[in-house]
Amino acid sequence: MSTPNRVVKTKIPARVIVSATLIGLFVVGFIVVAVWQSGRGIADARLRGTVVSKEYRPLSAPERQVTLTRSGALTAKDATGEFVITVEVPQRDGSKRTFTVWLNDKQRFDAVNVGDSFDVGPFLVPSR
Repeated sequence: MSTPNRVVKTKIPARVIVSATLIGLFVVGFIVVAVWQSGRGIADARLRGTVVSKEYRPLSAPERQVTLTRSGALTAKDATGEFVITVEVPQRDGSKRTFTVWLNDKQRFDAVNVGDSFDVGPFLVPSR
C-alpha cells in the first residue's frame, strides 16, 4: 500500500508580511534619498564664471609632456608653452572668486575669448 504525497502549505503570519513590506520600503526609500543627495552636491559645486584674461606662457625650451587620459591611455606631445585663462566666478554672497585654468591644447585656448562664459567645474582650486 502506498502513501499519498502530502503537500504542506504553511500560512505566513500577517505580521511577517507587513514587516517585510515595511523593511523593503525603507531600503528603497533610503536608496532614493541617498542618490538624490549625492547628485545635489555636484550641482552646488558647479562653478560657472566669466573669462577675464587669457595668457600664453612660453617655456624656455620645448618639452615632451606625457598625459594620462580618462580612458587610461598614455599620450605624449611636444609642448612649447602653457595656455592659461583666468575666470571670475560670482559667489552666492555677491563676492567673486578668481580661478586659474590651464588648458591642454591650443585649439581650446583659441576657442575661448575674454568675456565668454566658462565652466571651471567642481575640481579646481581658486588661485590666491
